[in-house]
Amino acid sequence: MACGAVALPGCDENSWNDKLEGFEGITDAPITVVESVEFTLAEADYSTIAGLAANKELAGDDGAAALAAVGTLKCFSAEAPASVYVPAWLETTSFPYYTLNDGSSVRLTYRVATDAPEYFADAAEPQTFTVDADMYHDEVWGGDDWVDCFVPSRPAADYIPSLLADYADANDGMMCVVSYRQSQQEPVFGAGEAPAPTPVEVFAQSFTEALEPFTTQNVSLPEELDYVWSWGGVNYGAKASAFKDKSYPSEAWLISPEIDLTGYTEPVLAFEHVVNKFPDLDFAKANCTLWVRTGATAAWEQVTIPQYTDNTSWTFGTSGDINLAAYEGKKIQLGFKYVSEEDKSGTWEVKNLTLNAIPASRGAASRAQYFVPSETRNALYLYTDDSWQPAPKSFTVLSPADYTAMGQSYPNLSAAEPYLSKYLDLNMPYAAEGDIETVVWNRYAGGSAAYTASAYIYDGSAWAPYDFITTETAQFVRAQGKWMFDPNVTITLPAGRNEPLSTLYFQTCTDWVYENICVPMGDTSIKSGLFYVTSYGNNEYYSGTSAYQGNVDLRPQAARDQYPAGYEGMSDDEIIELEKTRFMNEVMPGALAILHPDAAPLPGFEVLYTINFSAYFADRTTRPFTAIFRVAAKGTFEPVSCTWWDEE
Repeated sequence: MACGAVALPGCDENSWNDKLEGFEGITDAPITVVESVEFTLAEADYSTIAGLAANKELAGDDGAAALAAVGTLKCFSAEAPASVYVPAWLETTSFPYYTLNDGSSVRLTYRVATDAPEYFADAAEPQTFTVDADMYHDEVWGGDDWVDCFVPSRPAADYIPSLLADYADANDGMMCVVSYRQSQQEPVFGAGEAPAPTPVEVFAQSFTEALEPFTTQNVSLPEELDYVWSWGGVNYGAKASAFKDKSYPSEAWLISPEIDLTGYTEPVLAFEHVVNKFPDLDFAKANCTLWVRTGATAAWEQVTIPQYTDNTSWTFGTSGDINLAAYEGKKIQLGFKYVSEEDKSGTWEVKNLTLNAIPASRGAASRAQYFVPSETRNALYLYTDDSWQPAPKSFTVLSPADYTAMGQSYPNLSAAEPYLSKYLDLNMPYAAEGDIETVVWNRYAGGSAAYTASAYIYDGSAWAPYDFITTETAQFVRAQGKWMFDPNVTITLPAGRNEPLSTLYFQTCTDWVYENICVPMGDTSIKSGLFYVTSYGNNEYYSGTSAYQGNVDLRPQAARDQYPAGYEGMSDDEIIELEKTRFMNEVMPGALAILHPDAAPLPGFEVLYTINFSAYFADRTTRPFTAIFRVAAKGTFEPVSCTWWDEE
């Protein structure tokens, strides 16, 4: 084990000869050291912190749940802040630098749960509402001539708030996914009979991607077979076969999700099918039949269909139209029942199911219903200030066409990724870095679909999932034998050449002057020497910072020599005062913002950055000074004081 800058047990280079004269008892003396270190918590550290007895006692009953969440979620929160629960952990051997002595400090980096956007929780469990035919007829059109959709002259946004007010539940903060039909074409109402109603697609299943959302039920299945109905592949659809090394007796069902025919008439089912017969297949001993039921506990009723096409080349044939008029206006399930006996079997393939129906008759008014092409869309609404309003712009909801573009057969997804990030990349490519977007989408799981919400953040080039967790860095100091939270930061910049920390900070100051002062004046190179920055590019005389010398050069003549026009008519004292003011009010705050962009205020604390530095004067003396800056906002610094004014 190699020894580092901080001493750890077993690292004493003299530990091998502690019995020599002068080394007696060294094993009993604690190894301590004063040091400033940086450390990042690992996932296991959060569990350790949450499990410490000292922290549990500190949390008490009221804070127990929040403290436990630190261990499970691997992050701190406003209810369980790092400032409260980290100090006890720093005292334990789980902290690699536990031997640090008084006067030491730790810059600790850790994860913090941030507040989710307002209404995010409501968007994750929204109400749903569908504009139906009666609403189009009565509320949107209000006359004999009507279409079952919105059109450009009657936009959805004009009607949805009042429809929700009349028909939907309303609680403050409630979100609602509204489904409606939209046409880009205006209807043309004329004399005489309206066009005959045309069927619409109520249900479809291609079976080109597994069997979902259908379910399988094995009534009778031998141990040798672990399934009968399965996905046969993109070209084969849903496959049923009880043959493995021989034919087996079995009964198995392929059952559709519930199909809602409420508000529809003349339902017609069609599908493609084929059976590959084994020699001398007897349909009485092996067959696949179609059934319908009106509820999960209702009895199945067989539906007569044309004979299956049998073909050894797997060529599909159509079933023809299967009239389901007996079930119009009901909620039904379809079931394909496969049965085989021990000495007979066959392989059935079924795919491309469609169930079309006509919107229910409206009596006399139906004769005046016209039809224009339309599509189903979704919109997201929020109930606030006693009314329904479109959800904030940072919320969006997927529509059926979006799922189709994602390659889905149904308007839902089983997982958010990789779909939603690509959707946002395509639809919101001009977002600003740090923007957060909440996508409301229909998730399929456990045989049913329900709306949920997922958050995404834009990093300047792409959208990525966001869990409302950020990374923070805070300082803890050891004093009088105890660790305590200290958000203040002290930075010492040694005077002289080739001091890495001084070079970094003062070069950042010089760069800031070039970008913010010289470039607006017309400069095109940091080494042009035209204005305040010298031709070396490593020092400037706007405020006097020098990365080369590691100090602030306050010699008035040097400032005049570099840029005479900037100090014309000014006395030495006026030049010095101006440079001091610029250093405190502009240049160092600008450099700190670049070097510490994550610095942020903390409730209950005044976060201060103390800079120890040196200034060089015309009398060739170099004197130390201390400047203090307050963190006013994230990445924003304000001057507090500087000792060079105390001198005066």
